[in-house]
Amino acid sequence: MKVSVALCTYNGEKYLSTQLDSILHQTLIPDELIICDDGSTDRTIEILSTYEKKYPEIIKVFTNETNLGFIRNFEKAIYLCNNEIIIISDQDDVWEKNKIEETILFFQKNPDSDGVFHDLKLIDENNVQPSYLNWKNITHESIINDIREHKLFVSLVSKGSFILGCALAIRKNALEKYNIKDFPMAHDYFIVQILSIKNKLGFIPKALSSYRLHPGQVYGLRYNSEKSETPSSLSVHQKYFKNYVWPYLKSIERLQEINPKEDPQKTEIYSAFIKNRNSYLKTMNFLDRKIYIAKCIRHKYLDLKLSDLFTI
Repeated sequence: MKVSVALCTYNGEKYLSTQLDSILHQTLIPDELIICDDGSTDRTIEILSTYEKKYPEIIKVFTNETNLGFIRNFEKAIYLCNNEIIIISDQDDVWEKNKIEETILFFQKNPDSDGVFHDLKLIDENNVQPSYLNWKNITHESIINDIREHKLFVSLVSKGSFILGCALAIRKNALEKYNIKDFPMAHDYFIVQILSIKNKLGFIPKALSSYRLHPGQVYGLRYNSEKSETPSSLSVHQKYFKNYVWPYLKSIERLQEINPKEDPQKTEIYSAFIKNRNSYLKTMNFLDRKIYIAKCIRHKYLDLKLSDLFTI
């Protein structure tokens, strides 16, 4: 498998050389490093020129005539990549030496996956946090279980997107396969949700790069996930709704936002929602259930229909 790296720069002189060195000294060297600069005014272009001259067979630098912004610049870099596997990179992180090797190994072992992400270390001037995901109150085991049970997209919606672009790699043919273009939002947020809807996103439970925390980041770290706590005062069927119905309801809404042309009723997410919704309704007694269904029909809620009054 040949590998392209898509990297975007903007006034990144302070950390850029360290990141480029970590990419170019991998156990498996990338076949291509595509770099799109978005109008840097510091020494970024000078640094890139030096590396391009040193590695002309690998590095290709593209300088935007006008500032495209974070989202469009990454879309441009990704689409300029020519090889089968595209690994996305920030300008200020540091890769572990085996990141490319581990990524290729995953795709070789998982031909049905069109993308993969990994954990990260968090680094600043003084400290190292060994697991970004643990910092977000998310375990490797929970992600593996979500992928196995086809619930990753639901977790991304309910917990807040916890997959960063600098931890992401995709197959190039996935761009056309899933019509991933004209990004309406940040590349990581958009790509991972599209692939997780299709159950085509895998996970490497290792920290394969370090995410640098500093004031100059163009697009910073997402907020820490809120701890999921269920008040003890909730009834059994209220707890069930909070844990099993609401996340799927919000996921269907998000699915329609991301891909309005797709019929949500033809997805696994919708089928799981209907199953959980009906189980929730059956936690009520007969009379309360019928009254609740009637109210939902009136207010067009939970996708309930008149016929459901007689079947649920």
